[in-house]
Amino acid sequence: MVLLSLLLGLAGLYLSVGGAVFEPDAYRVQDFGLPLLILAVASFLTKWISPAARIWLLCRAQKVTLSYRSALLAHLAAMFVAAFTPNNTGVGPATVAVLGRLGVPLGRGIGVAVQMFVLDLIFFAWTVPLGLAYLVYADEISLSPNSAAVALTIAVLTITGAAALIRYPRPVARLLLTAAEWPLLNRFASRLRQAARDYHRSMRTFQQATVSTWFALNVFTVLQWFGSFMLFWSLLRLYGVETNPLATLAILSSLTLVSHVVPTPGAAGFMEAAVAFSIGGRAGAAAAAVLIWRLASFYAIFVLGPLAGWLLHLSLPTAPTDRPTTHEPNSPL
Repeated sequence: MVLLSLLLGLAGLYLSVGGAVFEPDAYRVQDFGLPLLILAVASFLTKWISPAARIWLLCRAQKVTLSYRSALLAHLAAMFVAAFTPNNTGVGPATVAVLGRLGVPLGRGIGVAVQMFVLDLIFFAWTVPLGLAYLVYADEISLSPNSAAVALTIAVLTITGAAALIRYPRPVARLLLTAAEWPLLNRFASRLRQAARDYHRSMRTFQQATVSTWFALNVFTVLQWFGSFMLFWSLLRLYGVETNPLATLAILSSLTLVSHVVPTPGAAGFMEAAVAFSIGGRAGAAAAAVLIWRLASFYAIFVLGPLAGWLLHLSLPTAPTDRPTTHEPNSPL
């Protein structure tokens, strides 16, 4: 799968920039500067560190004590597993499994995975329409009425899906309760029922989060995605491609949302081709910036993930502190 992803990525680049992707001169830095280098390194760290801060904060809000180190290892290990599925669709189950390894109850682990997905939906619900509006206003692109309607529809559906997952936790809880009735899962029935109750409580806690918690969670979400986008912009500058940073952020937001329907691991091939086509400029510089950006923002998980998984494997399976919760008489579960 690693080899397939790399081959798809190179094929996407070759489709967009031709043989420049194989020219050594294309990878010579043109505009080396310490501020740009610092920005690139800071963006790389922000892209990989911010999601762990979300996991840590979500667990903390649910009275589950999890160290930041454990949250970081959990994120990296889960992303490694998810990287072998079409566009990281396995990140949710992988996150639940890794958090379970760290002692987080099943229901609360499912809650954390769903809540992270909701935060990502909220991010794209406002960045994609705002980015497209900026591109049209700045004359970067011309958007037809049909394209504008599609963009608006996607934004509405995205925010509606996020609101539904937050406001109505019962469907997922009921699904767990239904699974507990299946003969095949009879041995796990009590655990699934407990998971349903824990999930319901987890989502209620998410609904009732304080303003400061909501603000922090959304800040970490913005840092996660913008860290990746700013890394690409800094690489473009290092290779001598002059681009508008706001336009770069807007384009990458839209392409990232679209990439979630591409059935390849990490949208390999599509992202390389689409991003290279979108920036234009010198073919060699575009190839170098796109390739290094993808190595740092996606393919790096094939190195970081196994290391994190090994560290988790070596760690003792100590359960985090979990304050007891009282029975909720009005709970439908």
